[in-house]
Amino acid sequence: MAEGAADGTEREVTRNDLSGTVFGPVVQAGTVKGGVHTHFHESGLPLASDVHAFTPAANPPRLPSGRLWGRDDDLTEVVRLLEAPTDDAFGVALVGMPGVGKTELALHSARALRERYPITWWVSAQDGTALTRSLAALAHHLLPGHRHWRTPADAAAWAMDWLHHHDGWLLVLDSVEAPGDVAAVLARIDRGPVVVTTRWDVDWTEYGLVARTVQPLPAPVGAAWLSGHTGLDADDGAHRLAADLGGLPLALQQASAYLREQGLSYESYQRLLDAEPGELLDSPAWTDVHRRNTARSLRLSVDAVAALRPSAVRLLKTACCYAPETIPLGLLTPEPRTSIRQRSDIELLRAYSLITADRGSVSVHQLLRRLLRSGMTAEGGEAATACGLLRAALPEDPFSTVADWPHWLGLISHTEALDAFVDSIGGVPGQVGGVPGQAVADLAGALHGVGTFMLAQGWTGQARAALGRAADRRTTALGEGHADTLASRHRLGEALRALGSLEEALDVHSATLDARLRLHGAEHRLTLQTREAIAITCKAMGRTDEAILQHEAVLRDRAAALGDDHTDVLWSMHNLALTYKQAGRLDEALDLHQQVLERRTEVLGPDHPDTLRCLHNIANTHHDARRYEEAIAAQEQSVADRVRVLGPEHRDTLRSQSHLADSYLAAGRMAEAVALHERTLAQRERELGPEEPDTRWSRERLEAAREQQRAAPDPDGPP
Repeated sequence: MAEGAADGTEREVTRNDLSGTVFGPVVQAGTVKGGVHTHFHESGLPLASDVHAFTPAANPPRLPSGRLWGRDDDLTEVVRLLEAPTDDAFGVALVGMPGVGKTELALHSARALRERYPITWWVSAQDGTALTRSLAALAHHLLPGHRHWRTPADAAAWAMDWLHHHDGWLLVLDSVEAPGDVAAVLARIDRGPVVVTTRWDVDWTEYGLVARTVQPLPAPVGAAWLSGHTGLDADDGAHRLAADLGGLPLALQQASAYLREQGLSYESYQRLLDAEPGELLDSPAWTDVHRRNTARSLRLSVDAVAALRPSAVRLLKTACCYAPETIPLGLLTPEPRTSIRQRSDIELLRAYSLITADRGSVSVHQLLRRLLRSGMTAEGGEAATACGLLRAALPEDPFSTVADWPHWLGLISHTEALDAFVDSIGGVPGQVGGVPGQAVADLAGALHGVGTFMLAQGWTGQARAALGRAADRRTTALGEGHADTLASRHRLGEALRALGSLEEALDVHSATLDARLRLHGAEHRLTLQTREAIAITCKAMGRTDEAILQHEAVLRDRAAALGDDHTDVLWSMHNLALTYKQAGRLDEALDLHQQVLERRTEVLGPDHPDTLRCLHNIANTHHDARRYEEAIAAQEQSVADRVRVLGPEHRDTLRSQSHLADSYLAAGRMAEAVALHERTLAQRERELGPEEPDTRWSRERLEAAREQQRAAPDPDGPP
């Protein structure tokens, strides 16, 4: 460089020209005059590849817990992966929802490997700034006393170069919130072992890591945790609380500290969790040394998703309106096929470990569901959205379309949960989508649908409850005289009749008939439907002659209005034949049943549930005519057909089976009759419950069969 001399002339002055790697302070050896030029390395940094000596170090954020509950297999597998990193997989990504214990597993893994890896460096990786700061701290550890890095980024870059060139270290990138933040780090290091803890469920193989999902703890492990941390017994209360906390170690730890501090029982904490989940999960005990907070951890993830896609959080909250179990995708999207936007929402929620998802359903962790529900109101709109989606997801015919029965079965719990949730938040706003009461009407439609399905399956007690709720909600939303309200009241009458509440059923049907006459007129299909229901109820009450006159009139009116082969006309013939049988007009009944069988086979097909009823009724008519061999042959075929089409536990299958047992008994085949009645009773108790009418009937028929068997003479005894 040029310096100005006292006489004003310029002279070339150089300092020491240094080359190579210089480690330590540089001393100026003097001034040289002349045209000598030098090169000066400003930073004085050694190359990272040349720095070999270091002192052991570990900087975990805290000590691991004394015991890693329920994670022995996880720990073994993680340690195995970290002991032998390869070019293809030089580390492991621990993936899971907030509070599931990813960091705890990483802490235990690091401790298990502390002899193998003298440097275990813990990097806080929740954002790019924290990541840079933590890696820069590693550089300062490796070059103690060095202060010549211009920026933390320069120090972090030097640390990554050092990791790339050396062994004997374990790097933990904790709480990765954005995979892109660590992508450059992993690419630059390009070796391991590395542990990543993250909520992001993405393809970590692209980053050179093996993904291992950290699952919530099973309830028995959670109960043992609670007992071990509180000194209380691991009893049923502990199992219930552990299950309700969803097996999240963070929630279990928080609950344990709170139980100790407050001196509460499991049941007391459970009541607080039921009543005020948001406030309780926001209140870690003062005696919890880490002051960890389940609610805050979960909400941070929800807030992060909301910042990226608010629609994803709306979808998540809609899912929380349903039952705490697997949710069909049809309950989250109004289209027959999920839209691109909704697929993106679901994928983001899944990637952020806020839901689990497969191609046809999603699930929300029950503690997250409980927390989000505690802050939801009717005005938020999520419940109204869920009502509309549920109504749109209902199949068409719960009575006859056997293929849809599994779908109906899957909707029951979600309908009941949504019904209860709507009540808990004070109902759905009166204006939904500009239509007064539309959300309430949608919910009522769902209740009506599942109630009808329950009735078709023979679950009459449940059907009565669901249909009663449907009728009440439709009255509120639509009015007493609306066609949908009357449809629910009609079905409610059928459920009451099936339960044996005949007077109440007749009152409901009579009121429904009056309303339908006013709304539709005497010849309308729905009016005729209720007229027939009244005739069936009269038959059940023993008013057979009156029922015959009513059925014959309905049959004439239906045939005139709808044509001879209409399904409603075939039902009128079916019900009239049953009434003829009850009146003892067996030949007329059998002839009519044969006609219905032929027409239903032609119109509906041989395997339609309505067609299958015909052979059952033909067998019963033969039984009443004491033609037991014909009855047995027809009923055995009926049982076989219904088992094949409806399944062995369906109400109609069990009815055919019960009547077959009666025919065995009448024919003197007592051992077969008793055995079949015993089997039918066990199936009905399991499927319907001990107090359903069909179950009580089975119990009575079994006792009658046993009594007849006891009274029969012993064929091997004396004459």
